[in-house]
Amino acid sequence: MSSRDVQRVARGQQAPRPARELGTVSDAPPAPETDVLKIGTTPNDFRFPCTNQTRHCCARYLEYHQCRKAKGEESPECEKFQRYDRSLCPIEWVVAWNEQREVGTFPGPLRDGHKRNSRAPKGMSRQCV
Repeated sequence: MSSRDVQRVARGQQAPRPARELGTVSDAPPAPETDVLKIGTTPNDFRFPCTNQTRHCCARYLEYHQCRKAKGEESPECEKFQRYDRSLCPIEWVVAWNEQREVGTFPGPLRDGHKRNSRAPKGMSRQCV
């Protein structure tokens, strides 16, 4: 430190900063080799603001099957509806609804070419749940 710097420090002025030494920058680490599995569920739907998602499940089930009917059984456009349906609805409900659709007693607005029963089964409303 020079005498001039010592005098600045004595007067309360800040001492000069030491010269910086530039270091080396390492390369970024390599990208991971394995694919990352993204897990998610249905996005929020403004039609179903409550925490009870029963109606949301029913609506997604209907949307999926309406898409399949309109665009074909193996349409890739319907895959997102299938993911939504499977992430929200209990499998027992889906199995029961599929059986009801095959028999023609499904209480929802789906028509798969089967003659639909005009009345819902006893004790069941005309909605999914």
